[in-house]
Amino acid sequence: MKRYLLTFFIACAVSLAWGQPAKRTTAFNYLRNGKLDKALENIEPCLTHPKTMNEAKTWFYRGNIYLQIGLSDKPEYKALSDNPFKEAYESYQKALTLEGANEFKLDIIQNMNVIAEGFYIQGVEKFNGQDYSSAANLFIESAKVKDEIGVFDTAAIYNAGLCAELANNNQLALGQYKKVYEAGLRKPNIYTSLINVSLKSGDTAAAMTYATEGRQQFPEDFSILIAETNIFLARNMTEQALSNLEIAKNLDQTNPSIFFAVGVSYDRLGNFQKAEEAYLKAIELKPDYFDAIYNLGALYVNKAATTLDEANQLPLEKEKEYNELKNLADSYLDKALPFLEQAHQLDPEDRNTMASLKEIYARKGNVEKAKEMDEKLKMQ
Repeated sequence: MKRYLLTFFIACAVSLAWGQPAKRTTAFNYLRNGKLDKALENIEPCLTHPKTMNEAKTWFYRGNIYLQIGLSDKPEYKALSDNPFKEAYESYQKALTLEGANEFKLDIIQNMNVIAEGFYIQGVEKFNGQDYSSAANLFIESAKVKDEIGVFDTAAIYNAGLCAELANNNQLALGQYKKVYEAGLRKPNIYTSLINVSLKSGDTAAAMTYATEGRQQFPEDFSILIAETNIFLARNMTEQALSNLEIAKNLDQTNPSIFFAVGVSYDRLGNFQKAEEAYLKAIELKPDYFDAIYNLGALYVNKAATTLDEANQLPLEKEKEYNELKNLADSYLDKALPFLEQAHQLDPEDRNTMASLKEIYARKGNVEKAKEMDEKLKMQ
């Protein structure tokens, strides 16, 4: 009887010793047959069993299972993990540190590339869904996996920067753009991105450095020219901005934003005629351009105010000259009115427009309209 008990004990011990390797083999077979739920169910216990937990094969199989979950189109398999590519990546990383890793190293490197592409595709999907923050993180993960296998993925890193910028995470965006720049990539879009994000971050000195270098490298590039112009405008370097904008006008006669910027610059310099021409051109190119329409109306209002102020400075005996200037001021208000009314239609909530209209209506004796604007202002 004791002999039978001993035999039974030995049989159980052998069964227990081989139990987890058998599960691992079962997981492999389920994976091979595309039954990912069963494969996952059998591989997970192997991660904690002393016989299998420290073997590269265990983690390699687990990485393969999660990779296929990530690539699967079947909802029941997709539901098995919220982040299968991450699980696959971490499993492969673990496998590479364990005994027997060399046997699987080439396969792991190939599969890492697939994981990186998986993260990249997810990043594109998040970008298309306008979830820019998530997209940035996924592109960063893609680049990180590629880096693990010795590949510097310029596209993933740049896209991470772009999405971070769109998510208003300027520091993250700047860090990603700098990685591309410091890796030696010198293209117009890199310079433009670095300039714009540096400017948004309030570092105009860095923005100017990138702009200067970019203009030297690509003197004919339109995007760098405009980015440099934005720096000049931010620094109130109006004459330098105008110099660039005149070049930009010649390069692109169809861009209303350029003509608007030209108008703003001439407006700052007090060149009424040039500002008027530029605003009118911007409106011609984009008839519903609120900023250009409002600014043109405001330009006429300001011109009316300075003309009337000039009239008021005349001595009393110059009544004729006074009336001429007053009539000229009124004509500028007449010019301003339709533009400001159009601006109000485009943006009924803009207080500056309503305040200007109230003033014009009051000057022209249109009490009803002036009262209407006053009521709208009080309601805000």
